[in-house]
Amino acid sequence: MYEGIRSPAVHMPKTLGELVSIATRFPNAIFWAGGTYLMSRENFYPAGDSSDIIYIGHIPELKRINRTDKYLVIGSAVTFEQLLAVGKQVIPSILQKTLEQTGTRIIRKQITVGGSLCCKGTRFSLSAALAALQAEAEVRTFRGIRSETRWVDIKTIYDRQGNLLLKNNQFILKVRIGLERENFSFFLRAGSPLATPKESVMIAFACYHSQSVITKFNMCIIFPQSLYYIPQEVDLMMQGSMLPLSSQQIERSVRSVVDQITLICGKSASPIQIERSKRFVEAALHELNSRSLLQL
Repeated sequence: MYEGIRSPAVHMPKTLGELVSIATRFPNAIFWAGGTYLMSRENFYPAGDSSDIIYIGHIPELKRINRTDKYLVIGSAVTFEQLLAVGKQVIPSILQKTLEQTGTRIIRKQITVGGSLCCKGTRFSLSAALAALQAEAEVRTFRGIRSETRWVDIKTIYDRQGNLLLKNNQFILKVRIGLERENFSFFLRAGSPLATPKESVMIAFACYHSQSVITKFNMCIIFPQSLYYIPQEVDLMMQGSMLPLSSQQIERSVRSVVDQITLICGKSASPIQIERSKRFVEAALHELNSRSLLQL
């Protein structure tokens, strides 16, 4: 036995109503789904200040995947492997690539959508892919015996350094993605966000165009512990641009991204992360040009 160690109480709600009640009574409890991130942390358990745990795996609403006329709706307790099983005809290609390149199949059977989005110390690939797809999260805020629910853009739940902005009394119930399919998408990751966070870089972007004119351009770049960057200035530059892009447009976009990353991160970004970001953006835009030329 560890002297002075208190074993955490584990609460297992089976309905959203029970979840609200328990979360209200235990505001400092840890929400637990797959546990793949929490159990990998050094000294997570046993610990002297071990918090209570709320296990959400028994709530049916959080484990469902539904398709409506406008959206693909995914419960926060859905695992990556469950989502992949839905098939290519339903989930966007960029999301499929992101899920397939995350961990092994055994790990993907445990990783949940909500858990991947809500880790406090580290950002992962899923949050980049969902930002590129302009996904939204249904966030429930527990306020005593009452609760409030609203849909927010995924990108608004983090600041530019990647810090999670959700409070202890807030919880992601679902994520929804519009059914409009992108004409081109790109996902690339270098390094491991857990093993080598100071070297790892993830980029995701989705481009929508009509008759070679870009109508929507969404990009997200992540450094696991220091950056969650949506280059809005590049998005604005690309709106209405003709494909293929000129070399000047690509150079201007890359320069803008590198300048902003340097400004946001300062010394917290390593030189290899800056260089990888530059090369990833270049590769993404050149690949966009190549695909657009093939469609002519």
